[in-house]
Amino acid sequence: MIRLSIVFAIGAAALGAATGARAGNVSYYTTVSAGVPLKVISVDLNDPKVKVTGSMSRHGAGHSEPFGQMVRRAQPTIAITGTFFSDRSLIPVGDIVIDGKLAHFGGLGTALCVTSSNTVEFVKPERYIHQDWSRYDFVLCCGPRLVTDGTPYVEPWSEGFHDKHMLNRNGRVAVGMTRDNHMVFVATREPVYLSRLAKAMRGIGIWNAINLDGGSSIGVYYKGKTLIQPSRRLTNLILVYGDRWHYEEIKEAVLPEPVRSASR
Repeated sequence: MIRLSIVFAIGAAALGAATGARAGNVSYYTTVSAGVPLKVISVDLNDPKVKVTGSMSRHGAGHSEPFGQMVRRAQPTIAITGTFFSDRSLIPVGDIVIDGKLAHFGGLGTALCVTSSNTVEFVKPERYIHQDWSRYDFVLCCGPRLVTDGTPYVEPWSEGFHDKHMLNRNGRVAVGMTRDNHMVFVATREPVYLSRLAKAMRGIGIWNAINLDGGSSIGVYYKGKTLIQPSRRLTNLILVYGDRWHYEEIKEAVLPEPVRSASR
């Protein structure tokens, strides 16, 4: 298992060219990078109040749910599309760990891993092998990797991604980290190749990043407003809470049934 620790920062030039609102531990702006129009949400993980986690459809893997319904149930500050899933089976392709417990085994992709103290790593596990995720509070495996230690580099085949639709030009969502420990989500409806998205991420100062699900699955929610509405039901999301105590109060409504059962 290859672990690449990441703690990184948004470039000042990119921030200067961006437009949007910045307040507290989460902020939103729009910009253009490498010719790609981006919606950008930045989360300051240096603030211990921030909680990064995930959600699945109410009944777990094999089920889907409308984006708005998932958001209302979770009451997050931010909600973003998570990992890919099968159109037929509704099974996610990558592992998902929520609240420190394995919610789903998928075995594919590169993992976004977050500890309870907001330390973040990107981990490339062996494909289709059960991993020990016990170090982490939240894990979501997707991909492919877009940026590694400041270098845009995309090699989806090495991570098990061969779907031509995914590899062609498409609307995209991605997550990355900056040198000063900000988690940054970007979304674009502009159809782009993964290589162009990687350059766009690097252009706004992202040091390490992975691709998330896209196309008709793109969903972006920020502080009470849906910025992009997906045109399909979803199976999983990444959630961010500006106040982790709020999450603790409502998490029973967020945890999928398999995780709730394991907690009893």
